[in-house]
Amino acid sequence: MQDIKLTDLIDINTLEEIEESFAALTGMAALTTDENGDPITKGSNFTDFCMNYTRSSHSGRSRCEECNKNGGEQAMRSGRASAYFCHAGLVDFAAPILLNGKLIGSFVGGQVLTEEPDEEKFRQIAVEIGVDPDEYIAALKKVRIVDKKQIDAAADFVFTIAKVLSQTAYNCYAANQSKNGVSEINQSIMKKLGETELAVIQTSERIKELSEAFENISRVAGEAASEVSATTGTVKVIQDIALNTKILGFNASIEASRAKESGKGFGVIAQEVRNLAETSKRSADRIEKAMKKIGTHSKDMDLQVNNTKEIIDRCLADMENISAALNDIRSDAEK
Repeated sequence: MQDIKLTDLIDINTLEEIEESFAALTGMAALTTDENGDPITKGSNFTDFCMNYTRSSHSGRSRCEECNKNGGEQAMRSGRASAYFCHAGLVDFAAPILLNGKLIGSFVGGQVLTEEPDEEKFRQIAVEIGVDPDEYIAALKKVRIVDKKQIDAAADFVFTIAKVLSQTAYNCYAANQSKNGVSEINQSIMKKLGETELAVIQTSERIKELSEAFENISRVAGEAASEVSATTGTVKVIQDIALNTKILGFNASIEASRAKESGKGFGVIAQEVRNLAETSKRSADRIEKAMKKIGTHSKDMDLQVNNTKEIIDRCLADMENISAALNDIRSDAEK
């Protein structure tokens, strides 16, 4: 609040319109200054005495600004409009424009006299501020002489205007504070949305990678199932060979028994062949059972992989919907 200026809260054009209305109603001059007494507006209905002579010199202008500042501070202390004689001898009045008790400007009116002026006194002032005394006196004679009651009424009016401006300034300040608060909240929302969007994107990428991994697993499982099927055919061949070998050994035993003593050695060999065939068959049977189980497990794994991939695809679709919703929220927040 310490750095806020009156013009940050109320437009200069608005202040000048109020001045023009006041000047048209009262026939007096009006001016809005900042907290240091420096003019904010161009002023309304200024007298030649003030504008073209008193304020034309650096010394005179500095004195005018000091008077405006003192008048506003005096009015702030007293709680009412302050009527005073300016350094050049004219009657002015000022009312403070406050922001939560802090002086941010003054509404100044006046540039009138209450009685016939002492020309010698004004000649001395002309010398002090460095203007031509004769021209100064000629300009002084154009200044209006106004009854004190009219000045008091105008001062009260100025004080009312200043109170309205003070309230307007505070309302604008409060509105700006609310706007800034909303802006900070919005920035926080946008930051969180950005973080959420990034998380969604990263999660979507991971889900895609997981989906690709499961596709590879599904492919490998399919290849394994194919290999199992091919191996099952090979086992069948081994079983057939074992059966044929067993039959061959049985036939060889019959022939050895017919040969009697001369066929005993051949009978032993035939028995070993039958034993080998039996062993081969049992091994082939075990392999067949194992391969059937592997085939069943491979099919189950392939089924589970496909089911999991469907779930992942649905999750990916959900993440895309979330991302779209976040984009809509971001758009609304920006609006």
